[in-house]
Amino acid sequence: MPSVAGSRKALALILACCTFCLISSRASHGQVTTLGSIIGRVRVTRGGPPSERILVSLQFRGSTIDSVYTDSQGTYGFHNLLPNPYYIVINDEHYQAEQRQALIPSSSLSPVVFVDITLVPKTPPKADDKVPQKSIGSNPNITDVREYESQFPKAAVKEFKKGAQADNDGKKDDAIKHYLKAVQIAPAFYEAHNNLGSDYVSKSDFPAARKEFEQAIQQNQSDAAGYFNLSNVSMLTGNLPEAQKYLDEGLRREPDSALGLFLLGSLNMKTGKLPEAERALQQSIKLNPVMVQPRLQLVNLFLQTGKKQEAAEQLREFVTTFPDNPFSPQARKVLEKIEGPAQAKAPN
Repeated sequence: MPSVAGSRKALALILACCTFCLISSRASHGQVTTLGSIIGRVRVTRGGPPSERILVSLQFRGSTIDSVYTDSQGTYGFHNLLPNPYYIVINDEHYQAEQRQALIPSSSLSPVVFVDITLVPKTPPKADDKVPQKSIGSNPNITDVREYESQFPKAAVKEFKKGAQADNDGKKDDAIKHYLKAVQIAPAFYEAHNNLGSDYVSKSDFPAARKEFEQAIQQNQSDAAGYFNLSNVSMLTGNLPEAQKYLDEGLRREPDSALGLFLLGSLNMKTGKLPEAERALQQSIKLNPVMVQPRLQLVNLFLQTGKKQEAAEQLREFVTTFPDNPFSPQARKVLEKIEGPAQAKAPN
C-alpha cells in the first residue's frame, strides 16, 4: 500500500497530466502535438449575421469530420484539432457555396486560426424585403459587396471577386495573387487586406498576415475583427505585449465579444494574471454558451490553480452539454482522474 506522502505525490502528477492533456497530447515518440482551434464568424453581404443558423462543416482529406451550427451572432468553432490543413465548408440552399482552407500550425501551443466567411445570397433580395437588424457588436461600417464598385476601381473589385472565388475553391495561392492585385490597384480596399491576411494566417505566414491586418485596421479603424486578428497573430508569434495592445483595442470597439473575451482569458493565462483570466473566460461563456474553447480553457485554469472541485464541475457540465463533442471522451477521463470512476459516472 502506498504511503500518504506517496499518494499525494501521485495526485499532484495526475493533476499536472490533466492540465497538460486538455491542451495537448503526446505522439508515439514522446513529442508534443499541438491541439488548435478554428474559430470564425459568418455574415451576409450586408455585414450582419444570417437571420437563421448556418451549418458549417469541417473537412479533412475530402471527408467531413465535424459540423456545427452558428450561434445567433454567426459565430462557429472547431476545437482540439491536430496540426493539419482543413477546409471550412458551407453549403446552404439560400447562399452560394463557400469553402475556405485553414491550417493549424504546429509551431505554437493551442493555436487559434480565424476564418471569417461572407455569404452571398443565391437570389437578390426583393426591394420590399426588410433588412435584418444587426446584432449587438456587429460592425455597422462593413460595406455591402455591391457598394465596392462605387468606392474602388472596377479592376480592383474584379480581382477581389476572383480572390474570393479562389478561396471558395480552396486555391489559396491563387486567392493571394488576386487579393494582392486588388490592393495594388486600390490600397484602401479593407476587405481585400483582411482576406489576404486571413489567407496568410492559414499558411502560417504570420509576418505577411500582420502586415495585411495592420493595413485593414488602418483603412477601417472601427472594426474590432481586425484588432482581434492582430492580437491572435501576436500570440501565435509570442509577442504578448503586442497581443494585449491589439486585444484592448478590439474589446474597446466590441466589449461584448465572446471571442475577444476568450482571447483575453487565454492571454491572461499566458501572462500569469489568473484571476483576471477566470473572469474573462466566465464572461465569454456567458455571452456565448455554445462556444467550447472558453470552457476548456477554464478547466485548464482551475487545474492549474488547484481548484479540483471547480474543474470537476466544469467538466461535468461540459460532457453533459456537449456529449457528442470530439473532446468529451477525454474530458470524461480527466473527470475520472479527479473524482474517481464511480463518482464521475454518477448522475447529477
